[in-house]
Amino acid sequence: MSIEKDDIMLEKIKNASKKKKIIAVVLILIAIIAIVFLIFRVKKELDKPVLSLIPPKPIESTSREEFVVNAQLSALPHNLYPAASISVSFDNTKLEFTGVKMGTMMTYGDKRANGYSFDVPQWSCNTEVSNLKGEINAMYLDTTAGKYAYCSEGFDSDKKNIVLRLGFKLKDSAIAGDSYNLTFKDGVFAVVDGDESKESLAMKLGTLRTNNCRIVVK
Repeated sequence: MSIEKDDIMLEKIKNASKKKKIIAVVLILIAIIAIVFLIFRVKKELDKPVLSLIPPKPIESTSREEFVVNAQLSALPHNLYPAASISVSFDNTKLEFTGVKMGTMMTYGDKRANGYSFDVPQWSCNTEVSNLKGEINAMYLDTTAGKYAYCSEGFDSDKKNIVLRLGFKLKDSAIAGDSYNLTFKDGVFAVVDGDESKESLAMKLGTLRTNNCRIVVK
């Protein structure tokens, strides 16, 4: 009888050991799947175009000269973007917004015999209202819905990647050692059917990432 009991016990131990091995294998597989999924999500996030505010070098507190902050795009997918807009907040008690200036990114221009020409467009913005609100709302709109749209042919990640430039001056209230945030509230590069196709680049859609910046006073 004791021998039979020992055999039964050994069988139970073997079965328990097999179950533990199966559970361990399953847990390892789940961990691998989770890691792969995480890597995929991180890569997908990193692949999204990034719109960044590029600050100037630290500015002397006594300077009242205009300085420029570039809004720079990292990539532009192969689509037509006939409308674009940005909204950037700033401290209007310390900074004076002087207006938007042309960047280097290009849109389609007039059609020619050998193809299209390309133009750097001028964005529209109400400078006075921006200074009153402490928020810059600028936009570009191609009223033809595509003829003069932003396009991948007018973009280059090294030479044609500045969407527009934002001009500022320090106010008398600026103090050495301060730093003032410039923060994206919104950013959009819209395709014609963007709401349906989800191909627009937009902060709210999660298809466009943004980097803010600080103006440093020395």
